[in-house]
Amino acid sequence: MVLLIPEGYLIRKAKEEDIDGVIYINSVTLPEHYTTSFYTSILLSNPDTFLVAEHEGRIIGYHMGRIEYGLALRGFPKFVKKGHVISIAVLKEHRRKGVGTMLLKTALEEFTKKGCEVSFLEVRVSNEPAINLYKKMGYEIVDKITGYYSDGEDAFVMEKNLETNLI
Repeated sequence: MVLLIPEGYLIRKAKEEDIDGVIYINSVTLPEHYTTSFYTSILLSNPDTFLVAEHEGRIIGYHMGRIEYGLALRGFPKFVKKGHVISIAVLKEHRRKGVGTMLLKTALEEFTKKGCEVSFLEVRVSNEPAINLYKKMGYEIVDKITGYYSDGEDAFVMEKNLETNLI
């Protein structure tokens, strides 16, 4: 699957040779960092929901997601197949151009194709731009985890129903 978006941007499934670019983007945009083996394991186990955004042949953003099973937190709690947005980031100079939205929309489409009933994510309570993007995409805050991040900041858990709240 290759998806063209405006202004010469391209969204596609990640490949192993993209991992270094993804790690670079993570290192300059987010305070949370993962090991190379973590990125590789997510790519190998969830290749359809690990996406990259390219501009002029350079990786400028990514979405790393995986499929899990657990409780849906909205409405009546039930055990479901869930799409977990582990990490999403876009280089600063490419933000506010719809790249993050397209990465997330593409990931949600893949989660839906894989039979996920909901998608969820954790986000820093102070990350208003991300929270606003997620709300725009149909996510709702369903929980708060105290001290979730290594620096002690709390996280909101946000969830989107993929069956009734379409993309």
